[in-house]
Amino acid sequence: MNFKQHTLRIWRESQADDVLGNAAKLAYFFLLALFPALIFLTSIIGFLPEVQENIFKSMARVAPADAMNLIQKTLTDVVENRSGPLLSFGLLASLWSASSGVLSLIDSLNAADERVSRLPFWRRRLKAIGLTLGTALLVSIGSLLVMMGHRLGAWLAHTRNISVSLEIVSTTLGYLTGFILLFAGIFALYRYGPEVRHRRKEVLPGTVFAAAGIVVGSLLFSIYVRIGPSASATYGSLGAVITLMLWLYLVSIMLLVGGEINSELGGPVINNEETA
Repeated sequence: MNFKQHTLRIWRESQADDVLGNAAKLAYFFLLALFPALIFLTSIIGFLPEVQENIFKSMARVAPADAMNLIQKTLTDVVENRSGPLLSFGLLASLWSASSGVLSLIDSLNAADERVSRLPFWRRRLKAIGLTLGTALLVSIGSLLVMMGHRLGAWLAHTRNISVSLEIVSTTLGYLTGFILLFAGIFALYRYGPEVRHRRKEVLPGTVFAAAGIVVGSLLFSIYVRIGPSASATYGSLGAVITLMLWLYLVSIMLLVGGEINSELGGPVINNEETA
């Protein structure tokens, strides 16, 4: 089957599975889970403020400016007004809420494989929590590496006087690290999320499409937001919220289409089979 036939089948399957409608639902769950996820992430690395700053810088590379301003303002307000004695409970509640978006994505990926999950709710929730923790670990390690790279670059610039070259290298490595982390996170979701597991090579096409689509689509959307009509002109003070929702909707479409690509190009294998 050639590229055109595969593309047509993926398009038909996406329509049959109502990818656009499911993406709207997924964007809603992502919106509900976004702030708890960031609260959880910033809480566990609160002792490394530079890592937090790198996380927001990485998000700002692709997220629209209005959306990032809303995220930072809301997160700062929540953290500053949070009660200290309730920190532990709040951390667990944030983890639970953050995993809801991953759980919704898992259900959508199962639908792409034309499967209905037969796992009990607690096992599905544990899987979603595990993937959420794994993603948080990836982001934390990546941001820590970027921070260490910046410190090394600053030291070399001070001792070797090659600041211009190091700035270019540092920026390039920052983008590259962010893309690798995004790729690894999406790969883990496609590989371990659905009830029916695909082989490693079978999730690569969808992972490449979703990761590249999120980056390119987000950059194009950011450009449109800057030069196009302002959402505030239509929605007033809700303009930033609408921009954030549209961005999450775009991300959701890319993730679901990537799942459809994996389902089309590679047949699923049973969970307990050897998938090396």
